Amino acid sequence: MIIKPSLAQASDTDLADAVQENLFALFRAMMVLPGGEIVEGEKVCYHHAFPSNPMFKGVWRTCLSPEEADEAIDQTLAWFQARQAPYVFWWVGPQTTPADLPERLQARGFTANMVGDPGMAADLRTLDETVRTPDGFTIVKAADKATLEAWRDVFCAAYDIPPFVGQAWVEATLTTGPASAPWQLYVGYWNEKPVACNVLFNGAGVAGVYGVGTIPEARGRGIGAAITLRPLLDARDQGYRYGVLFSTEMGYPVYQRLGFQEVPCKIGRYLLWN
Repeated sequence: MIIKPSLAQASDTDLADAVQENLFALFRAMMVLPGGEIVEGEKVCYHHAFPSNPMFKGVWRTCLSPEEADEAIDQTLAWFQARQAPYVFWWVGPQTTPADLPERLQARGFTANMVGDPGMAADLRTLDETVRTPDGFTIVKAADKATLEAWRDVFCAAYDIPPFVGQAWVEATLTTGPASAPWQLYVGYWNEKPVACNVLFNGAGVAGVYGVGTIPEARGRGIGAAITLRPLLDARDQGYRYGVLFSTEMGYPVYQRLGFQEVPCKIGRYLLWN
């Protein structure tokens, strides 16, 4: 896997590209898992790895003409069917073509899982670090089975999703070994109870955060901001200048307060259950 050096100076356009490229680098990084497969073509890219979570089975960087799109979609889906993938994410971004790709996907049974989440970026040197959290709140890197499972439980509770979705990250991280995994999982504890989560992935020259979440009963106390900030500060210590993410509606004001600004990149994804 080729690691790009940290971006030293970036325009809004560069950072918009970095939002997507960090995501694509994450997909490539999943190929360290046993049996991982990836196809990167000029028209479409896709990957498949063993964990039972559609993040590990996806299609991305689609650049098809209207005339070739239907056949390419069907061929790509056949590739996943041959691997008995139970589901697939198809990702779309500002460079995705054809423009009506979402409609073509929905005609094949895909449902919109995330539509037009805004990309955001921040200079890690100027983040607002004055985050106030309740007494008894701490953050740790998930470094063993117990802390990884705590991360899983928070992630699933924060997003109201089935346990197998979070368990996939546990299995992937244990397979590589927490110290060797391409990503880092962070868990926030409040009075020793796990309440917040984050995933840090450094790739494409920037630090990317994913899966930022706080369980409902712990929201509104600065915990979401703190669990976002800590991994980014760690990335800054590792030499990264910029952080990127794509934001949910709930997270948007939190990220703005930390110093993130929206860049011209909206990310969507469509989910197919086979």
